[in-house]
Amino acid sequence: MEGKIAQDKITGTNGVSTIPLLTPYKMGNFNLSHRIVLAPLTRQRSYGNVPQPHAILYYSQRTSKGGLLIAEATGVSDTAQGYPETPGIWTKEQVQAWKPIVDAVHAKGGIFFCQIWHVGRVSNTSECFSQTLYIH
Repeated sequence: MEGKIAQDKITGTNGVSTIPLLTPYKMGNFNLSHRIVLAPLTRQRSYGNVPQPHAILYYSQRTSKGGLLIAEATGVSDTAQGYPETPGIWTKEQVQAWKPIVDAVHAKGGIFFCQIWHVGRVSNTSECFSQTLYIH
């Protein structure tokens, strides 16, 4: 029967069972080698909102060739902060700090997406650097 899935395996045309989660997937311009994705996790380890060198090891350890990683929530401005020590991408220093992290993922053949983030109404003014007026 065409399209029938037996539990967690599919029998291919060659009669060999495959696990769908481990099969390649074309996602737009990206060719993923499997369907397992590192979901974004808010780690709160980016001191001064700058990604730290230890993130190179963290993300590269979780990389596989053709695998997709989605970065932790990354603030788009100093008024986007809702939690302390989360990374940003609104200053040159932050962008430069992300580069070796992304390079390490790419060196292993991984695909890296940056999850841009603004917490909206839950912005915590004590976590913001500017004196912008907030509407709550």
